[in-house]
Amino acid sequence: MRALLQKISYDKKLLKATSFVVKVLLVYLIWKILFFLFNQEGTVLNKVWILFTDWFAYITIQPAAFVLQKYFGYELIYNHRNIIINGTPGLFLANHCLGVSVCVIFSGFIIAYKGSWLHKLWYIPVGILCIYAINVTRLVGLGFVQHSFSTYFFELAHTRVYLLMSYGMFFLLIVLWMNYFSKK
Repeated sequence: MRALLQKISYDKKLLKATSFVVKVLLVYLIWKILFFLFNQEGTVLNKVWILFTDWFAYITIQPAAFVLQKYFGYELIYNHRNIIINGTPGLFLANHCLGVSVCVIFSGFIIAYKGSWLHKLWYIPVGILCIYAINVTRLVGLGFVQHSFSTYFFELAHTRVYLLMSYGMFFLLIVLWMNYFSKK
């Protein structure tokens, strides 16, 4: 172990890479601890978490419902967690579908990676906005697929296609940062 630590400390590239990995793992560990604390029922943190996730779900549902009504012409009802298009079982936006974890991990990655803090201060909110936009698009797409296609295609879209879209956006944002903005 000592030999490995000595090798890392003498090799600047290896030291930077190790430092980056440790920072990302630290951000992930802090997020997991906070997530655990947020989900302890009856605590102040849990009440704040519930308020935040309900608000975030609503601001994700609202534009998706608007697009489905205005541009697709669907008759529907919605609340802070559901969109029910007439003739369908409806969509429910659970906490794990909000993309909060993806936003936290994205932010942690950008913070841990090299680059100007000035660029990080605008890139993180833009990235979170992009992740949010892909989630709204995902809901619109799921509503369309649920209304127009079979349950099989809905499940395929829900479990594969839109998951690839979400993580594809995450990956694209990271690649853009690494290849362009981290160097400025």
